[in-house]
Amino acid sequence: MIKYSKYTGNKRDQYMRLFLIGDEDESKVREYINQGCLFLAEQSNTAVAVAIVVPTSDGNVGELKNIAVDAKAQGQGIGSKMIAYVFEQARDRYNTILVGTGDADVQNILFYLKNGFRFSGIKKDFFDEYKEQIISNGVVLKDMVLLTKKV
Repeated sequence: MIKYSKYTGNKRDQYMRLFLIGDEDESKVREYINQGCLFLAEQSNTAVAVAIVVPTSDGNVGELKNIAVDAKAQGQGIGSKMIAYVFEQARDRYNTILVGTGDADVQNILFYLKNGFRFSGIKKDFFDEYKEQIISNGVVLKDMVLLTKKV
């Protein structure tokens, strides 16, 4: 059985291996790991998924900075249930959740679309800021595709 919860501790680094599934640049993860709300999916007291939502400059919008499911637990609906849990928890704080993903991350884009997100924009050359090139589906990521969903 998977248990979903909001993390209230102060040792978020312990989930770095999961964060790095969702964002391969550890220095980027460290920029936001201690901001916002961290959500966990745990099985037998072991984290199998994480999600982190941080406020944007528009106080009514939260950004889903990272969502990741352990490779062994993927394909079981945990990510979709995590999205539902995040939205349930975000109801009192935000009216919209924003998420960004790589322009060639087709699987991620489909995941967000299946979970009710809609395209809302593109951040051109976003991945130029990363230390190392990120390749998805044989394509070097350049732009970030933005998607939003009303809470």
